Amino acid sequence: MFYLIMLAEMLLGTLSAIYFLRSMHMFQLNSYRTDTHSIWLFKNSYKIFFSFKATKAKKPLVYTHRVIRMCVTAVIIYLAMVAVLVFCVRHWAIPIVLPFSPIFPIIANIINAPIEKINNNRYINDAKRIIDSMPNLITIGITGSYGKTSTKYFLHKMLSSKYITLMTPESYNTTLGVVKTIRNELRPIHEVFICEMGMKWKGDIKELCDIAKPKHSMITSIGPQHLETMKTQENIIEEKFSITNSITEGICFLNYDNEFIKNQKIDKNIIKYGIHEQNSDYQATDISVSEKGTRFTVRALCKNTEQEESAVFETALIGSHNVQNIVGSIAVAHTLGISLNELVLPVKRLEGAPHRLQISHSGNTIIIDDSFNSNPIGAKAALDVLKMFHGTKILITPGMVELGTESYRLNKELGVNAASSCDYALLIGQKQAPPIKEGLLEGKFPEDKIHIFDSFNDGMKFANELVTKTDNNPLGKKVILIENDLPDNY
Repeated sequence: MFYLIMLAEMLLGTLSAIYFLRSMHMFQLNSYRTDTHSIWLFKNSYKIFFSFKATKAKKPLVYTHRVIRMCVTAVIIYLAMVAVLVFCVRHWAIPIVLPFSPIFPIIANIINAPIEKINNNRYINDAKRIIDSMPNLITIGITGSYGKTSTKYFLHKMLSSKYITLMTPESYNTTLGVVKTIRNELRPIHEVFICEMGMKWKGDIKELCDIAKPKHSMITSIGPQHLETMKTQENIIEEKFSITNSITEGICFLNYDNEFIKNQKIDKNIIKYGIHEQNSDYQATDISVSEKGTRFTVRALCKNTEQEESAVFETALIGSHNVQNIVGSIAVAHTLGISLNELVLPVKRLEGAPHRLQISHSGNTIIIDDSFNSNPIGAKAALDVLKMFHGTKILITPGMVELGTESYRLNKELGVNAASSCDYALLIGQKQAPPIKEGLLEGKFPEDKIHIFDSFNDGMKFANELVTKTDNNPLGKKVILIENDLPDNY
């Protein structure tokens, strides 16, 4: 009997560890925010306790120094609770502690907060010291609800033709991501530092500007994103434009095709760019698009000489939003002394940022990978790109998140837009599917072409096995748009 009890306690102890690590994984994805993770646990505790299906995490738990410190603290808490309970209820100690395992990361984070603050401040101050030691460094801060990562990649390619340039890699756009880039990669030889600045909570942009101290800034777009944390569109606008407050003698590059940006008045030296805005300092005109790419002319007004010049550009990238981002990058590069003609070749060699309308071919199937962090305007742009292709068009999407009270309306709007863009709609998950389906049906989309799956892999399997040979499509050509791929905590 004794051995059976010991075996049961070992099994329950193992289960406690599993629950703890699952919660720690989600806590990391929730940016170590106690408030955010507490709400997540309240809504999703079943995922911690009752998820028995083995699925590979899209972004596994990373055992950083912070996570290891939290694990040590949590183990101490766990052992202390068990020790106290053993004296009170003997063998019932571990079963009592078991349900509380998922909240141990929160408790450990609160206990470790002073240590983490000291460590973070040490890293941040070191990054500031490095920036201050390079007075001739040209730092360009880029933010936007969408388009900032693609623009960062484009601008890096263009500026690298003349300057020794560093950019924040991948989606390193948080405080610690930027700090890590500066401390590990920025060297005295660098002449330009392109710093992507993300935002999820009020004050994020200001904190990044205080660290990177941008000479020039760029706002690629403003839209309804992160409404769950920012609450209102006005808060988003205010936070995005806080990047301009750090600019003194530099230039703010603004996408004037965006109404939220265009309607703001700022007392700064600005350069406007876009496609539709006639008063832009840099405007793309004569745009022609095919499956092979895009050709357009950029008209540039040089503010120093008031002289207008132009050049014709070609790129393998497609989509009006890509043209906007390229024109914005051209505006910055041209202002920093690279002629339009010198930029023709770098633009021709541009490649899309990973998972942002990235096109690949496999036999008769074309995959348009737009899986990174979908937003309403970006999703519409992706659907417009899907329309351009010939063949059976298949949309795979789990919808959009972090839209707060606007979530249902905007996901329904996604469905309405998709109705005229695809032949099959494969919806992933149960949360966002209902409003998307409602929008599809409102757009007169055939209900038998709408399918809902529990996982992305199931949807992709269906798309790959779908027989699409028809009289109008004798080769059975497929075009699959992957629009958004939710992180594990969704």
